[in-house]
Amino acid sequence: MTHPKDVHESTYAQAFVRDGFRCVYCDRDILESFDTFAASHLDHLKPSSKGGPDDDVWNRVSACGVCNNMKGAFDPCPEGLVTEETFHRVVAVARRYVTGKRSGDISCSYHRDYAHWLMKSGRKGQSL
Repeated sequence: MTHPKDVHESTYAQAFVRDGFRCVYCDRDILESFDTFAASHLDHLKPSSKGGPDDDVWNRVSACGVCNNMKGAFDPCPEGLVTEETFHRVVAVARRYVTGKRSGDISCSYHRDYAHWLMKSGRKGQSL
C-alpha cells in the first residue's frame, strides 16, 4: 500500500493510490472496466452527516458503487474521527458491515427487492 503522503495530489488521488485502485470493502478492481470506474465512489468512512471531514485522506476510501450503497450512513468509528493510527481498524469494521449486508447476514432491503423483481420478471437470479 502506498502511503498517501507520497502522492502529492488531491484527496481522491491519494486515497485511490493508497487503496491500490480497489474497493476497500469487497476488493473489486475499480479499473477492471470503464463502467466500474465510472460507478466508483470516494466514500467517507465516517459519514459527513456524523462529522466526517471531506478533505482528510484517512476518512476517504475507494469504494465500488454497490459497497458504497450498502454502507450508507453507517459509522464504523462512533468514538471520533478516523486517524492514520485507527484507519485499518475502522476499515475492517466497515468491511465486516458491508460484507454482512451484501451476504444478507445483516438486514438489507436490496435482498427483498431483488427477490421480488426476479419473481415478477420470471427470471432466475444470481445467488447472493
